[in-house]
Amino acid sequence: MDFDNLTQAVNNIRNFQNYYHTMRIWNLESNELLYESQDNDASEEFPTSVLTFQGSTIFIHKDTNTLEVKLPVTIYGQPCSIELIQHRVKKSDADSIQTMQELIMTDSLTGLYNRRFIDEQFPIDMESAFHKNEPLSLIYADIDLFKEINDHYGHVVGDYVIKETANIFIQSIRRKDGWVARYGGDEFLLCLPSINQETAVHIVDRIRSTIEKNDFNMKDNTFKISCSFGVQTLHNADGNRTLNQVIELLDRKLYIAKANGRNRVIV
Repeated sequence: MDFDNLTQAVNNIRNFQNYYHTMRIWNLESNELLYESQDNDASEEFPTSVLTFQGSTIFIHKDTNTLEVKLPVTIYGQPCSIELIQHRVKKSDADSIQTMQELIMTDSLTGLYNRRFIDEQFPIDMESAFHKNEPLSLIYADIDLFKEINDHYGHVVGDYVIKETANIFIQSIRRKDGWVARYGGDEFLLCLPSINQETAVHIVDRIRSTIEKNDFNMKDNTFKISCSFGVQTLHNADGNRTLNQVIELLDRKLYIAKANGRNRVIV
């Protein structure tokens, strides 16, 4: 969501002042608080539609019964964040909201994060890494010759291959190191905050080798697959990049990997 100025952004969020106790707007580049409004009399009851901002990320802090919504926006062409906080959320409401958020952000086939999560989380992780002057490494993966698997064995087996490949990614990435999502079809995106290029390549080559050696078994069929990978490490000095720009860079690297025999990592 883009705003020409701060006044425009403030007027936009005032519609929700009856639902949230605290509303803030932050400049993510300077970490400057641009606007803050507090209302201790805000209602504890709010419609679900208030949560469904495009691009919003919802946090439930059950220890304090607090709901926090963060929305990445642009003001004056600079990356900012709108922060909306409601206290004293009922436990039943908190559980329902958390379940709803997990369903919205999760791919039903693999249990990985989905494209919506990528769109929302990538800008947050990039701004956080750049603010700390740390690298952010991204790994783009594609199953080699996946169309031939579908054509030869059928789509049920194809879905099985995607699920099993996703499981290898899950087992290979510790939660504290980053996250893995299904970008679409047989493509996966791994995000590794604070991980430099050398370490990212080491991680992805271990994943590539594990997939290559794994036996896939279904419907009396045993077969092997491989994946091709592209790696891109971002730094603050490179300048901000959008998700689409990063995917374009990674996609070109995947093309090179496929053209050079597949089952390889291109940096």
